[in-house]
Amino acid sequence: MSKQFMAKMPVSVPRRELSDNPVKLCNEIARIFRARMREDCEIDGVMSQPGARLVLSVLAIEDGKSQRELVERTHLRAPSVSTIVKKMVEVGMVELKHDEKDLRVNRLYLTDFGKTVDRQMIERIKRVDARGLEGLSKEENETLMCLLTKIRDNLLNDEKGEGTK
Repeated sequence: MSKQFMAKMPVSVPRRELSDNPVKLCNEIARIFRARMREDCEIDGVMSQPGARLVLSVLAIEDGKSQRELVERTHLRAPSVSTIVKKMVEVGMVELKHDEKDLRVNRLYLTDFGKTVDRQMIERIKRVDARGLEGLSKEENETLMCLLTKIRDNLLNDEKGEGTK
């Protein structure tokens, strides 16, 4: 591991209550994943913004979303999406166009540069994912995905006030 990466790593705190359950461990893994994604990254600036990759990914799958739709799809807060979109427009990754049916609504579309950045991010994610999953069997990976999906769904249900079952 590079010294630069280690300098960005969270300090391990020897307190069980801070890392004694799967959700907290997932949070730590997510922080490490983001740090790995930033390592030696040619794409800086807006893509170092938390949530930017998610916004980019949603637009790559379904171009033409409004900021409100991005908030709903990404589960990010509206001010975060607004900041990310503003920066993406500034660097030329995304362009805004008025909705033809409702001129009050702006639709977001990836530019050719935005599509290139998306492809580069996908390749980077594949490399980091492969490194993180080294040594897991196919069965372990499937079990892990099942369990993590349940945890995510529980948290989303709770967020919507439905509680968990």
